Amino acid sequence: MSKPHDQAQRQKVLDVSQSFIVQAPAGSGKTSLLTQRFLKLLTIVNNPEEIQAITFTKKAAAEMHQRIIESIKLATEPRPSGDFEGQTWEMATQVLQRDADCKWHLLQNPNRLRVQTIDSLCAHLTKQMPVTARFGSPPIIQQDASALYLEAARNCLQEIDENDAIGEAIRVLLTHVDNQLPRAESLLSTMLASRDQWLRHVLSGGDVAATSRNNLEAVLLRTVESVLSDVTEQLSQEHGKRLKALLDFASSCISDKESDIARLGGEFDGADNATSSLPVWRMLCGFLLTDNGDWRKQASAALGFPAPSNTKNKDEKALFGEQKAHYKALLMELQECHALNNALGWVRCLPDTGYSDQQWQFIEALMRLLPRAVAHLRLVFQQTGSVDFCEVSLSASHALSDASGMTDVGLKLDYQLQHMLLDEFQDTSETQFMLLKDLLAGWQPDDGRTLFLVGDPMQSIYRFRQAEVGLFLKAQKEGLGEVRAIMPVNIEVNFRSQPAIVDWVNDAFSRVMPSDDNLFSGAISYKRSVPFNVAGIDKGGVHYYPHETRQAEGDALLALIQQLQQETPNDSIGVLVRGRKSLTELVQALNKAEVTYQATDIDLLNTRQSVIDLMSLTQAYLYPADRVAWLAVLRAPWCALSLSDMYVLLDGCEDANVWDCLCDEKRVSALSVKSQEAIAHLQPHFDAAFAYKERLGLAETIKGLWNTLLGPESLQSTADLADSARFFDCLYKLESEGQGVEAKVLQERVEKLYAAADVGGSNLLQIMTIHKAKGLEFDHVILPGLDRKAGNDDKRLLAWLERPADEPGQSELMIAPIKETGADDDTVAKYLGKVEQEKSLHENQRLLYVAATRAKKHLHLSFCLKPNAKTGEIKAPASNTLVGLLWPVIKDDITIEFSGDKLIGKEEVTNRFINRLNVENIQISDNSHLDYQQTVDSMSEPQTELIEFKWASHLATAVGTVCHQWMQKMGENSEYAFDEQAQTIRCQLLEAGVLPKNIDEAVARVKQTLTFCLQDKRGQWVLNNLHEESQFELALSGMVNNVAVDCRLDRTFVDEGKRWIIDYKSSRHEDDNKEQFLDNEKARYKEQLERYAHLMSALDARPIMLGLYYPAFGGWRSWEFKGAI
Repeated sequence: MSKPHDQAQRQKVLDVSQSFIVQAPAGSGKTSLLTQRFLKLLTIVNNPEEIQAITFTKKAAAEMHQRIIESIKLATEPRPSGDFEGQTWEMATQVLQRDADCKWHLLQNPNRLRVQTIDSLCAHLTKQMPVTARFGSPPIIQQDASALYLEAARNCLQEIDENDAIGEAIRVLLTHVDNQLPRAESLLSTMLASRDQWLRHVLSGGDVAATSRNNLEAVLLRTVESVLSDVTEQLSQEHGKRLKALLDFASSCISDKESDIARLGGEFDGADNATSSLPVWRMLCGFLLTDNGDWRKQASAALGFPAPSNTKNKDEKALFGEQKAHYKALLMELQECHALNNALGWVRCLPDTGYSDQQWQFIEALMRLLPRAVAHLRLVFQQTGSVDFCEVSLSASHALSDASGMTDVGLKLDYQLQHMLLDEFQDTSETQFMLLKDLLAGWQPDDGRTLFLVGDPMQSIYRFRQAEVGLFLKAQKEGLGEVRAIMPVNIEVNFRSQPAIVDWVNDAFSRVMPSDDNLFSGAISYKRSVPFNVAGIDKGGVHYYPHETRQAEGDALLALIQQLQQETPNDSIGVLVRGRKSLTELVQALNKAEVTYQATDIDLLNTRQSVIDLMSLTQAYLYPADRVAWLAVLRAPWCALSLSDMYVLLDGCEDANVWDCLCDEKRVSALSVKSQEAIAHLQPHFDAAFAYKERLGLAETIKGLWNTLLGPESLQSTADLADSARFFDCLYKLESEGQGVEAKVLQERVEKLYAAADVGGSNLLQIMTIHKAKGLEFDHVILPGLDRKAGNDDKRLLAWLERPADEPGQSELMIAPIKETGADDDTVAKYLGKVEQEKSLHENQRLLYVAATRAKKHLHLSFCLKPNAKTGEIKAPASNTLVGLLWPVIKDDITIEFSGDKLIGKEEVTNRFINRLNVENIQISDNSHLDYQQTVDSMSEPQTELIEFKWASHLATAVGTVCHQWMQKMGENSEYAFDEQAQTIRCQLLEAGVLPKNIDEAVARVKQTLTFCLQDKRGQWVLNNLHEESQFELALSGMVNNVAVDCRLDRTFVDEGKRWIIDYKSSRHEDDNKEQFLDNEKARYKEQLERYAHLMSALDARPIMLGLYYPAFGGWRSWEFKGAI
């Protein structure tokens, strides 16, 4: 067998006297390289524990550990013939000899090999010194600690009434988010989840001086200086002189004397990079670039170039024409100046060099509040005996070193650790990078200890886990911690893919990826690979599949899969996607054609029917008044009541519990014999479960109830059984946290879990995300939906960026607060958004690379395209899609004929309705009506009254929702004519879930309600936006009876010296007893509205009047708030 092209480099990194950082591209055999390095180290150490190998996943750690053990076992067999296998055998033989000499007994004690995930290593360190690490007894590590973050955030915000800096900081935060307490809680809990990224920049005592305004603004200043320095380098002297002359002309001729060109054009000096010149450079960006960042092509009067036809003076005509020609000529020359274009793009979004006082007030408040929130989180950790991975990582650093230097644990580890190997180094986060530096803190040059880092920055795709690919580049240049003498090595042979794929990847990604590395933006240049399998019969290939519609794509890919399975039945096929939405049509086609497959982490657990039934069973048990849950229990396989029998059972008792109806012998006797038997089976088991409510845990109770109801017998497959097991595992874990189980929290946990893969499906056809496929390979790879866009990231209280500081190994922080409700983004936020956009772009390039390099034989690229509305030709796909990145590479090879029957956008809208719950067969009693309301959401305890839980009309709910939206629009803008917006109303109702067959009735009801409201004098008064302090949908938050609550007022204003708070109700009342109905409604909602008034009374000392308004028939009830609830 021939040796790989880079054999010399592979041999070089086996020198165990040197430290290396190895860049190993996809398919290059880096795991084998790590295994050989580990074997070589075993031949020179005194104890196996002197070698520490670190990976990022349990699967990778298990694979490396197994590879090492299997390699050692290889030495007990005859020498294999292959070059690589023979070399491994020789190393393993030496290891066995060393094992015998030192009496290690590795094959009998394989756990002596230290191969761990970085999380496992951190947990090991904290156990060594629990006090220093801030732990007592070993805590439970929570995979999902979101409930703990939320509890800590709530506890922190409970300090709102304190008359100290913390209380004031909370009040500033709530003001900033428009008094939306749930939003404040959510944002604060999100910050706690990522506290390892910002906590080191904020002192635990909330010492704001340590992150003072001067320090942070100095970072802004240095950022501006750096970018302006770059742009002046990119702008040649000759172009600078010509620009100055053109700007002098334009500034004098432009008609708008208030424009930036008129005010600043004469001040341009191409060599001036002082921060004071930032406004001038911003002006230049507008002078040369379009809004999209492209070079301009035309010289217009708006830029200071009047048309020659605008003057009759011959000299002026000549001058105007000459200057236009000079400007266009310059633009033509600049078309190829890509570096200058990029530099000006950065100038355009540069931040101001200081924060406004309002911004700083919010930043200062957060600097005080965030450490307090962390303190609350640690209290929650102590109370629950659990932590998250982030806390383990932070505590591991404390276990290794403190303010005085290395701890006893650190010194012990430093003495023992002689060699470290780290796999997938490109996925390291800042926190992990700092931990590694702590591990290496005691290493000295030439002390015989070695560091071996392996990874591929072109495959860094885990920014959502805080991986920073720039750290790989940093280590290549500077080393890691005390290990400065680290040698960069590149290996390039691809053992996986056929030559045609390797050649295509080389050609495509040398154009897709940037030409130069950039630590700051995460740009990674492409490193070419060399195919090893040059003599294969199947040279492989890359194939393009453009489609007009999603349905056409799904059908075509089904045909492709069936063809591949027929022609190469033993080949593996991997269908890889960025997002799960890309699979909708294909999965439907596969299921319809009965093609079996295994889907890994594709279907959400809460979409599986077996789990939906279990969730309903749990909710019905926890909340006997939950009507919807009980109806689901009755329809589940273990009971399976018919819809007609359910109607008979519940007819006329909308306010009664379903359980009470089940216990009503008279009602049950009216049902069919089959339904009576089903209830007779269900009833005693629920009776027993209720009786043991205080004796057994919830998980045990639900599992026992499910078993006695014969739930397991209703399952259809082993996948259903695995899904049910995952549900119970989640329920057990939630219960073990000791905080009690709320259905809402359980739903949130289940929503984050994925259904089990169907082991009965073919393992030769696998469907998964690209992230899940990393490290895997398939004979054929299919990439559907490459034109799909990725989702947006969640907003954070603070956007931040760690940028390299002037001192090696140090970083500095740039921060921007979340924008205040209704405000525009500030310049710092826009700049950080630009950085984030650049990083996301580069990661998308790498994501596409990872997907393409999974293929061994053939790569199939599938996407939908749209026609240009004017020309009918192919419209270039969006640049933020994966096919958009490839478009310059493949566009000349793409042909498609557009039929014009179904455009992609229209089809997507249709799909949203197809997937909604079909409620057309549910029977609703004639006297049911809608109670449209905005309820007060108590975050600390359940409501005292369960207001809804009715088998309410879905149609009426949707009508109420849309009426509510239009009343706000009409109130805020009296000229807003709803009668001209019938199509908009129709779309809103469809979005709200109204079935197409009911849409005409729903539109008519909305229009009738709004028409009556506008004609009703009371309605006109309610919606009149000329009232003093008039507001719609006002959000309020605060404390009521020591409970944190938030609410949204439908309507509030001041009239004749009184504050009015009015709630709209969309109920329709048909019979004659309207006054009795309104009296009942007032009694029902009085406590709710008086909560609103209690919160408002803290802001407004005027008398408060409360009102309920029913726009469908002009119903009205009002009363004065007396100041007590």
